[in-house]
Amino acid sequence: MNTIFKLSAIALSSFMAMSFSAHAEDKTAPEAESQAVVGAGVFYGPEYVGAKKNRFGPALFGEYKNKNGFFASTTRGVGFATKVDDFNLSAAVGYRAGREDSRNSNSLFSSDDLKGMGDIKGSATANLHAGTNIAGLINATFDANLALSHRENGNMYRFGLSAPLMQTNTDKVEIGASLNYGDAKYNQTYFGVTPTQSANSGYKAFTAKAGFSQATSSVAWTHVIDKNWSVRTAAGVSQVLGDAGDSPLTKKKTNPLVITTVNYAF
Repeated sequence: MNTIFKLSAIALSSFMAMSFSAHAEDKTAPEAESQAVVGAGVFYGPEYVGAKKNRFGPALFGEYKNKNGFFASTTRGVGFATKVDDFNLSAAVGYRAGREDSRNSNSLFSSDDLKGMGDIKGSATANLHAGTNIAGLINATFDANLALSHRENGNMYRFGLSAPLMQTNTDKVEIGASLNYGDAKYNQTYFGVTPTQSANSGYKAFTAKAGFSQATSSVAWTHVIDKNWSVRTAAGVSQVLGDAGDSPLTKKKTNPLVITTVNYAF
């Protein structure tokens, strides 16, 4: 189960910051004491950010949230959320999966193209989120993913925008875009090559500085079947930027990303 959790958590959280709770909200209905949704499906994406090869894998999602603000989520971690004026705020403890230097079906980020680079250990993280709605149409978000363990893995920050294109009682289509910024430790860990790694892998030594590392654009379609069941499909493109794009580990700067899940809310 831990292996599946690592696969699904990273597959979903790295691509879709939007909620997988795919049911139309009834603004006139009283707020439930608690809500939960689980989802299962499949994803398709690169073996690691900048990889030449892509892979299929299972996508599992689960989230519970209470009216008092407590939530537990495979994408957001375990924490509390609140609203202050027009801003939605949350803080949680989560997990950032590592990376393995040989292809492993039990790990999303793993590739034989990384042989000699050594494994990157997963990190416990502090996940901070702020979001607001602009002009009643555009959702703007900021997320910080801060390493609490293995702090040498560094910190990553994500800026996101999303907006609905079409919405009916049963269907909703959204577009979104996000931009990732890594500090020097983060970019060096995931895109840099130390002299020792160079000697072991054959890749040229490379130092990655702090900066924007990845941009993603996506379109998502949610179809509500009934009050419990829904299907959500998201497709997008990821572009590696800056020093990350110049890294010898980056073999393809542009990669496809697809996730589809069947969800049950209760």
